[in-house]
Amino acid sequence: MSVDCGRSTIVLDSAAMFAGVELSYGAFYTTEGVLGEVLDSDSRMRLELARASGKVVVISPPGEHLAVVRSRARDLGVLGELSNTDIEILALANYVKKACGSSTLYTDDRLVQDVALSLGIRVRGVKYAEKSVSSKYSYRCRGCGFRSSSPGACPRCGSTLELEASR
Repeated sequence: MSVDCGRSTIVLDSAAMFAGVELSYGAFYTTEGVLGEVLDSDSRMRLELARASGKVVVISPPGEHLAVVRSRARDLGVLGELSNTDIEILALANYVKKACGSSTLYTDDRLVQDVALSLGIRVRGVKYAEKSVSSKYSYRCRGCGFRSSSPGACPRCGSTLELEASR
């Protein structure tokens, strides 16, 4: 299925589905991965009604957009923190942006918002306020302060490295 730019440039992640955004005016795009995260019966019923009425359109993003998202997430230091569904929804928002000139991604996930903003995709929070500026991330040891670009144990003291926004 392709994007109908005249109809919508809005992409929804699972937080938007749980909040019932798909019931508001307009049409929205999402991915199979997001559908798989909607498990509770009320949200699932609303989603199926929205799909049946054409308000929610499910699209698999093209592979080149998945590659762009993975590359950008790697540059920001968050690739290992994103799920396949996060990457898929970001790739769909990027695909809509390239096809239509703009897109808006509804999500409360701060790391997803960072990647989206860095790709020029507008973000809207669902339950929480959205970020306005993208951050870069690294892993830091709380014990000795060692910094790394990948998660795991600190090579200096053995403590667990924790993700934090870089300064």
